[in-house]
Amino acid sequence: MKKNSKVKQSLPKASILPKETLEIAERREILLAGVLGIDDYHTEKVRIKTTMGIVEAYGSSVSLCWAGEKRLLLRGYFEGLRFENDLSLKGGCRPCR
Repeated sequence: MKKNSKVKQSLPKASILPKETLEIAERREILLAGVLGIDDYHTEKVRIKTTMGIVEAYGSSVSLCWAGEKRLLLRGYFEGLRFENDLSLKGGCRPCR
Protein backbone atom coordinates (compact mmCIF):
# COMPACT_ATOMS: atom_id res chain seq x y z
CA MET A 1 0.00 0.00 0.00
CA LYS A 2 1.29 3.43 -0.94
CA LYS A 3 1.26 6.30 1.47
CA ASN A 4 -0.51 9.42 0.33
CA SER A 5 2.06 12.11 -0.33
CA LYS A 6 1.02 15.69 -0.06
CA VAL A 7 1.88 17.82 -3.05
CA LYS A 8 3.32 21.13 -1.97
CA GLN A 9 1.94 24.00 -4.05
CA SER A 10 3.71 27.30 -4.17
CA LEU A 11 2.46 30.71 -5.23
CA PRO A 12 3.58 31.98 -8.62
CA LYS A 13 6.72 34.09 -8.47
CA ALA A 14 5.41 36.69 -10.93
CA SER A 15 3.00 39.29 -9.66
CA ILE A 16 -0.62 38.53 -10.52
CA LEU A 17 -1.75 42.14 -10.29
CA PRO A 18 -0.46 44.71 -12.78
CA LYS A 19 1.96 47.33 -11.50
CA GLU A 20 -0.29 50.12 -12.71
CA THR A 21 -4.04 50.15 -12.17
CA LEU A 22 -6.74 52.79 -12.33
CA GLU A 23 -10.04 52.31 -10.51
CA ILE A 24 -12.91 54.79 -10.67
CA ALA A 25 -15.88 54.59 -8.31
CA GLU A 26 -19.04 56.49 -9.32
CA ARG A 27 -17.00 59.41 -10.72
CA ARG A 28 -16.27 60.39 -7.11
CA GLU A 29 -13.10 58.42 -6.27
CA ILE A 30 -10.01 57.49 -8.25
CA LEU A 31 -7.50 54.94 -6.97
CA LEU A 32 -4.27 54.91 -8.96
CA ALA A 33 -1.32 52.51 -8.60
CA GLY A 34 2.06 52.90 -10.29
CA VAL A 35 2.47 56.54 -9.21
CA LEU A 36 5.91 58.14 -9.56
CA GLY A 37 4.93 61.67 -8.51
CA ILE A 38 2.44 64.52 -8.70
CA ASP A 39 3.21 67.11 -11.39
CA ASP A 40 0.38 69.55 -10.69
CA TYR A 41 -2.30 69.73 -8.01
CA HIS A 42 -5.31 72.08 -7.80
CA THR A 43 -8.91 71.64 -6.68
CA GLU A 44 -9.94 71.52 -10.37
CA LYS A 45 -7.13 69.41 -11.87
CA VAL A 46 -4.44 66.91 -10.85
CA ARG A 47 -1.56 65.75 -13.11
CA ILE A 48 0.06 62.52 -11.93
CA LYS A 49 3.23 60.94 -13.34
CA THR A 50 2.95 57.15 -13.51
CA THR A 51 5.11 54.33 -14.80
CA MET A 52 3.22 54.45 -18.12
CA GLY A 53 2.93 58.22 -18.57
CA ILE A 54 0.82 61.11 -17.31
CA VAL A 55 -2.74 60.80 -15.97
CA GLU A 56 -4.73 64.03 -15.66
CA ALA A 57 -8.00 64.03 -13.70
CA TYR A 58 -10.19 67.11 -13.73
CA GLY A 59 -13.45 68.18 -12.16
CA SER A 60 -14.40 70.11 -9.03
CA SER A 61 -13.53 69.80 -5.34
CA VAL A 62 -10.65 67.44 -6.18
CA SER A 63 -8.66 66.45 -3.09
CA LEU A 64 -5.84 64.02 -2.37
CA CYS A 65 -7.02 61.68 0.39
CA TRP A 66 -3.86 59.60 0.81
CA ALA A 67 -0.69 58.61 -1.01
CA GLY A 68 1.94 55.98 -0.32
CA GLU A 69 3.80 53.01 -1.81
CA LYS A 70 3.28 54.24 -5.40
CA ARG A 71 -0.48 54.55 -4.90
CA LEU A 72 -2.88 57.41 -4.25
CA LEU A 73 -6.57 58.08 -3.75
CA LEU A 74 -8.34 61.16 -5.10
CA ARG A 75 -11.86 62.29 -4.22
CA GLY A 76 -14.03 64.90 -5.88
CA TYR A 77 -16.59 65.36 -8.65
CA PHE A 78 -14.68 64.12 -11.70
CA GLU A 79 -15.69 65.26 -15.18
CA GLY A 80 -12.90 63.63 -17.18
CA LEU A 81 -9.56 61.87 -17.44
CA ARG A 82 -6.75 62.39 -19.90
CA PHE A 83 -3.81 60.06 -20.63
CA GLU A 84 -0.42 60.99 -22.08
CA ASN A 85 2.18 58.38 -23.01
CA ASP A 86 5.69 59.27 -21.89
CA LEU A 87 8.16 56.98 -23.65
CA SER A 88 11.05 58.35 -21.58
CA LEU A 89 9.67 56.66 -18.46
CA LYS A 90 10.85 53.16 -17.63
CA GLY A 91 8.29 50.64 -18.82
CA GLY A 92 6.57 53.20 -21.06
CA CYS A 93 4.59 51.90 -23.98
CA ARG A 94 4.17 53.05 -27.54
CA PRO A 95 0.72 54.05 -28.81
CA CYS A 96 -1.14 51.29 -30.68
CA ARG A 97 -1.36 51.69 -34.47
